[in-house]
Amino acid sequence: MIKWLTSEPARTQAFTAFANATDGLSSLYKEKLLPLEQSHAFHEFYSAQLTDADFTCRPMVLLVGQYSTGKSSFIRHLLGRDYPGMRIGPEPTTDKFVVVSHGEKDQVIPGHAAVVDPSMPFSQLAHLGNAFLNRFECARLPCPILEGITLVDTPGVLSGEKQRLNRGYQFEEVIQWFSDRVDMILLLFDVSKMDISDEFRAVILALKGNDSKIHLMLNKADTITTSQLMRVYGAMMWNLGKVIDTPEVSRVYIGSFWDDALANDEQRRLSESEENDLYTALACVPQSGTFRKLNDLIKRARLSRVHAHLSEHLKKKLPTHFGKDREKKKLLADLSTVFEEVADKTGLALGDFPDEVFMKEKLANYDWGRFKKTDKKQLEWVDTALNIDFPKLLVMIPDESDEFTHNEGVMGAVGSMPSPFAVIKVGGATEATVFRSTWLVAPDPEDYREEFVALGPNAVGKVMGQRAKAKMVETKLPSNALHKIWALADVDKDGALTLNEYALAMHFIKMKLDGQDLPLKLPPQMMPNQGPGTHSAKNPALGGDTELGLEVTTRACEILQL
Repeated sequence: MIKWLTSEPARTQAFTAFANATDGLSSLYKEKLLPLEQSHAFHEFYSAQLTDADFTCRPMVLLVGQYSTGKSSFIRHLLGRDYPGMRIGPEPTTDKFVVVSHGEKDQVIPGHAAVVDPSMPFSQLAHLGNAFLNRFECARLPCPILEGITLVDTPGVLSGEKQRLNRGYQFEEVIQWFSDRVDMILLLFDVSKMDISDEFRAVILALKGNDSKIHLMLNKADTITTSQLMRVYGAMMWNLGKVIDTPEVSRVYIGSFWDDALANDEQRRLSESEENDLYTALACVPQSGTFRKLNDLIKRARLSRVHAHLSEHLKKKLPTHFGKDREKKKLLADLSTVFEEVADKTGLALGDFPDEVFMKEKLANYDWGRFKKTDKKQLEWVDTALNIDFPKLLVMIPDESDEFTHNEGVMGAVGSMPSPFAVIKVGGATEATVFRSTWLVAPDPEDYREEFVALGPNAVGKVMGQRAKAKMVETKLPSNALHKIWALADVDKDGALTLNEYALAMHFIKMKLDGQDLPLKLPPQMMPNQGPGTHSAKNPALGGDTELGLEVTTRACEILQL
């Protein structure tokens, strides 16, 4: 921990020692930025005052897309279970903004309660009123992934009047509020819905200013052939080029982000590679969260300094008695020139000034007589924060590159030998759902003996991983699901299957194809009987624990739990 002290009480010096970076961000904001914001009505023009929860909350990931693009399915795929109140269907099913966060038990907190909870960073949403709060809730559940990040599920974008009127609140305004505060934005597209409607275009434009956070996902790629996928990808990039006006090419993750069987298996390797990249990016979010908060606070400090000089300049330009309205219209008509005058006078960068169209709308309806003269001390406090305090605070934040250097083994091996389906995946075992009791029974190995013998077991009665993999892949289940199944069935974790273990694997495959969630650990009643090539449930090499099964502790999951 790095500390710095000063004998001078003035706020123009570093005023205290911070226990951690989060405490430093909160203290610097309250002591050095907030006074200037309050003096110049910053909160009326831009965003509301920040609270302690804005600095202490977990990093957030926002999912945006048209209806039925797979936003909720992706969350389920990531968590390994439904979140409380979740419903999935081809029609518009998620009609609420749902914040999916960590909790000790399954719980749904209504919107009105969530915005008054000081531990959550949503108090600023209260000004949107009942129309929005009735469509906002927080779903809590115990899950290792959610110890590192919070997911925000959003309603699917609708068309025409349904989007603008039927919701009862400004959908784009809410999207913009979240996009300014989250650490990552996942923009989902369905391969069968490549048109960008006017409403969806407006939503994408609401993300403006947060381009570095946006990650594109082309979902449900298994439903089309490879040649069709190439044409769909080209069409998507063509359409997006008309909306996202940036010279950089946006990163697109192509795959089928769900646990259903793949309709078309020919893109399996491509999908797995793309999933690896996406999950790795998600795993880095918790480590870069504090950097993002510091970066946003620096941007806010620079903007508040510009706003203070600009508001003072505009007030001085108004006549003392007559012709105020005429002069106000004249200044607004040539606001770009006003920006240049303020920049030349103060030495501020033009890039720090707000959007001209946005500022015209705000200034046109504001009483310029309320603007105040700039307090030099308050400006000095902000300058000190930008030039001294923030650079010192930066060295307190651990370098995430040291925390996440290698991707090897991110999915991790279960025991001494890895699963042949291991891929880089954030999460792993987090299921806590209810299963049909008919599935949680030990299968009869004799039902699978013929298949097992056909695979050619070795001299000790085991089928090696690669031979078993070829058989299991025929089910067309995605590799992440097959990895979980392997981890459950390979009881002795030796990378090979006995007849009893093979029977377990086939049983869990049927269970998954039936739409059931896999258990977190192998239930005791399903433990294979001892026999040739098997191990006792009390295997000292495995710690003597009778609850053997899915204990996948991945490197990515460890990062998410920090």
